Amino acid sequence: MEEYSFTQPSMQPSRSSKSNNRGLWILIGLLSVLLIGVGITAYVKYKDLKAIENQLIADKEGLINDLNELKVEYDNIQKENTGLKSEVEEAKGKIDQLIAELEKVKKADARLIRKYKNQIYALRRQRDKLLKTVDSLKQANQLLAMQKDSLGQELEQVNEMNQKMMEENKTLSETVNKAKTLSATGLKADGVRIKKNGRIVETSRAKRADQIRVCTTLPANPVLEPGPQVLYVQVVNPKGEVIGSRDVINIDGAEEIISGSKEFHYDGENVDICIYIVPENKKEEFVKGEYLVTFFHNGQKAGVYNFSLK
Repeated sequence: MEEYSFTQPSMQPSRSSKSNNRGLWILIGLLSVLLIGVGITAYVKYKDLKAIENQLIADKEGLINDLNELKVEYDNIQKENTGLKSEVEEAKGKIDQLIAELEKVKKADARLIRKYKNQIYALRRQRDKLLKTVDSLKQANQLLAMQKDSLGQELEQVNEMNQKMMEENKTLSETVNKAKTLSATGLKADGVRIKKNGRIVETSRAKRADQIRVCTTLPANPVLEPGPQVLYVQVVNPKGEVIGSRDVINIDGAEEIISGSKEFHYDGENVDICIYIVPENKKEEFVKGEYLVTFFHNGQKAGVYNFSLK
């Protein structure tokens, strides 16, 4: 009998099928890697963008803080020097404007941040310039204060010197005036009666006297220049009253009431002078007792004499 063999079909995939499957898996793997790479890249970019956005927000807040600090610095500048008020107010107005603009910005970008940074930089330069001006003014004021103190001290010294010179001049003037004063010597005073024929009769009785005659000799004074002069006399009765004309003159800074005066021409030689004192009320002014006679010349006391009426 012939033997028949039956060959069973192979259950193994063909080579082409295996190759196709392998390529598919490779493609799937590549796509997976690609997707993962894209995902990673997208995530990284997202994180970078978020970081940039957060940085821009932080930069925006930092700019607002910088502007507020600048505003405080400008306030301090204005306090230190009110003369820069207009410049400071202008800068503060610009700062307020920039703060308002930044607060309205919802989404900042690098270009916008850079724009505001440049403006803040300009404001800082202006601040530095104003600070230099303030420093210069401070130095100038300090110099002026030092000069003022120095001038004040010098002025005080000058005033002291002037005061001293005035006192010395006053003393010298008084000395000169005293030197130019004619001294009354050979003093004599008595009561007199004037008769109808004009003859003068001396009397020592108060009731009989019509006038009081005072006489003196003024010796020559080499310091006094020749020219017109006036001799004044004051007669005080026993009651302490000044009798006579009662005119008022200034003697050594004080007022004195006088009884009479005599104008004469001084020519550098001895001068004999008599002055007649006429009472306003004979009965009240001519009383018994001792009388005091004082002569004045050139604003100074020239001599004193006493006499009595009975």
